[in-house]
Amino acid sequence: LHIDNPEFRADALKTISQSVVKINTMSSRLALLNRKVELMLKETDINDLLKIAVADAKKFVKTSIAQNFDPNLPGMQIDQEQLYKVLENLLMNAYDAAGPEGQITVSSHLKNNWAVIAVADNGCGMSRAFIEKRLFRPFQTTKKQGMGIGLYHCKTIVDAHGGKLNVESEEGKGTTFEILLPVKKSEED
Repeated sequence: LHIDNPEFRADALKTISQSVVKINTMSSRLALLNRKVELMLKETDINDLLKIAVADAKKFVKTSIAQNFDPNLPGMQIDQEQLYKVLENLLMNAYDAAGPEGQITVSSHLKNNWAVIAVADNGCGMSRAFIEKRLFRPFQTTKKQGMGIGLYHCKTIVDAHGGKLNVESEEGKGTTFEILLPVKKSEED
């Protein structure tokens, strides 16, 4: 009916173009589900990576992020890009749960033979049933706009590092995700 109107055509092309970008983004994220994570390991100071992730998160997180990093964390062989994706996702989720008035804390410490990275928020929390039955499964989400693949992908990345991704949450009180990465013993130990 309005195809002869140049403004209508321009608006229709813009809408189609934006839809194609969204479809391509969704397709590439879905493709990650079937792909084995290939790690590019590099000696890394975990605390430096955490500082970068927190600084970058401040672009979308409109609340303060408390930081408490253990200076005795050893350098580790990790895939910086992949672990950064995990941190970015956890920080976005923490902000989505806590909101602009909430509190987020990022910390690191050693526990036994594990380097532990924690991302905590005082947001809405999750039910025990959701954690047990749905949390790390693809296409399971509590978000209105979410696809439910972020935490699934995070767990896949942490697992590929030989680590663990744990969660503690209480509805109405908040959530803490812990990334546990194995500390390799040196030849001298």
